[in-house]
Order: sequence, then structure tokens, then C-alpha cells
Amino acid sequence: MGGRYSFFIGINQNIIEIPVNPQEYTISYPTENKIYNILSIGDVVLPELPSLMEVAWDSYFPGNSQDGMLMGHTWKQPERYIKIIREAMEKKYVVDLVISRYEADGNKMFDTNVSMIIQNFEITEKGGEIGDIYYKISMKEYREFAPKIIQIGKGDNQTIIQEEKQRKTELVVCVGAKVIANGKYWYSSYGDKPYGIANNKQTTIQRILSDPSREYPILIGQLGWVKEEQLQVIA
Repeated sequence: MGGRYSFFIGINQNIIEIPVNPQEYTISYPTENKIYNILSIGDVVLPELPSLMEVAWDSYFPGNSQDGMLMGHTWKQPERYIKIIREAMEKKYVVDLVISRYEADGNKMFDTNVSMIIQNFEITEKGGEIGDIYYKISMKEYREFAPKIIQIGKGDNQTIIQEEKQRKTELVVCVGAKVIANGKYWYSSYGDKPYGIANNKQTTIQRILSDPSREYPILIGQLGWVKEEQLQVIA
């Protein structure tokens, strides 16, 4: 038994590793199923698509030199972490959250890798623990979306509605497409570590970035970021 996990947050090209792992963390997969009351039957439930994933945890940023060497690292001062997180909230950044899990022998198990918005961030200082900053943080999954474009036709009074859809056309690399991935997948779209290796891994495209500066612009499942040539679209 045993093992460990690590938290990484990518914020506007800054990558921070959480210095002190929380004792526990919560990943929620809520749904918004509808309940209706039908005469002669009673309540029935209508299943809906899953709602946005939510992640939350409590921990602290160490402020003294002893804790500053936790796990063999020299960590940033607490105010640096707080500044980066607050800036992400104020500037409405989409952040990349990665939770990496390892077995006791060091073998990697699997990652949670998802784009999030920081929903809430609270800090607390305690008497007798000067320098340490305790905090609570919660995040909600970010999904890209596109607006509807409505054009009103002239003369015949016809309305033409064009929706910019997430293309799910068969054998096209697009958000929602099922793919087989091979090669390294990375923590961020810039190719930052940590990374994993996919070997004929069947998954789904979650996000595609159009920014040419991103070397690995495609997010697959909850694994990580890859190049298009690493993917084979399947029906």
C-alpha cells in the first residue's frame, strides 16, 4: 500500500507545484438530472449530461525554512503563491490542473488533467504559526463554447440559424472525437513536465487550442497535451 500524489497548476505559463499535499481532496462529478411528477406514476427522473467537474482541497503554504525543504524542494514564499492565484482570478485565467498519482514503488498510476476556473480561494493565519498561510481552494471545470449566430433573411422573412458546433464529424480531429493516442502526453500545452506515455490509448479530445505558440495544442481525456500527429481518429 502507500504511494503519493502531486498537485500542479498551470497559470498563464506559470507552473506551480503545491508544496504541501492536502490530507484529502474532493473531485465531484455532479449531474443535473430532472425530476418530474407524472399523474398515476409519481416522480420520474430524466437523465441529463454530467455537469462541470469540481475539485476542492485545504492545505497550507509553508513559511519557515524547515518546511521550505519539504520533499527535497525549496519552495516559494507563501505570498508568491497567493499572488499568482489571485491574479488568475482577477484576470479570469483558465488554469490547467494536474493531479499525478504514484504507487509506493514510484510507478506512475494515472493523472487528472483538466482545464479549470478558480471559484473560491480563502487564506487563514494562525497564532503561533507565524509565516505559514493556511488556505482553501475550489475550482470548476472549464468547457469551451461558441455563440450562436442568428441571421434574419430579407424578403422571405426566413430565419437562418448557424451554430458553431463542436465538430463530431467522423474521422475529423475535433473536440469530442474519439481517438487512439501514442507517444508522450505533457502536463501543459507548452510541453512542460511531468509527462506520461500513451501506448494505443483510446480516449477523447477535450480541448483544441489555436494558439501557434502551443507545441502540444490538443488535450486528450484527463491525460495531457499532445500533437495532432500523435492521434488516430476512430469511428
